[in-house]
Formats: sequence, C-alpha cells, structure tokens
Amino acid sequence: MGVHSPQVCALEGGMHTCTAPATLPFNAGDPEWVADLQDTMRTGDLDTVIDQLDELLRLMRRAAKARRMLATVDPELVRTGLQVRAARGDGL
Repeated sequence: MGVHSPQVCALEGGMHTCTAPATLPFNAGDPEWVADLQDTMRTGDLDTVIDQLDELLRLMRRAAKARRMLATVDPELVRTGLQVRAARGDGL
C-alpha cells in the first residue's frame, strides 16, 4: 500500500513508481536491465549533453565563417564551385 500526495501523483503522470515487486519487468539481480538503465541515464547526463552541444556550436561556427567568406567570393567562382560539388556528388 502506497500513500501519495496529489503533487507526487501529478509528477508521476500515470507512471506507477511504486510497482509491486511481482510485476517488475526484470528478474531480481538482472545486470543487463541495470546496465540498460545506466546507458539510458548516461544518454541524458548533463555533462554528455553539454559536450554534444559544444560540438554542435563548433560546427555551426565553422559553417557561419564559411558563409561569411562565400559572401565575398566572385559569383562566377561560387557557381563553378557548385558545379565541382555536384560532380563530386556532394549536392547542396
């Protein structure tokens, strides 16, 4: 028997965090299940997400720099560059 406040029930959002042991989706002592939970937790780990965002920012800064540089290039050279990319199969 579990007693929950209305706030806890709202936070659970339909998820029953106090499941009876007989209905748990794993066997007691199942290391694979624990490892999967640890992987899931790591995926959303704040440090990991920050590292991914840092990498994304580096990529975006490089793209912005390339865009600024291309804005100063002669349009005919830009057109020729696009043809070279198309020939390489890079497309747009």
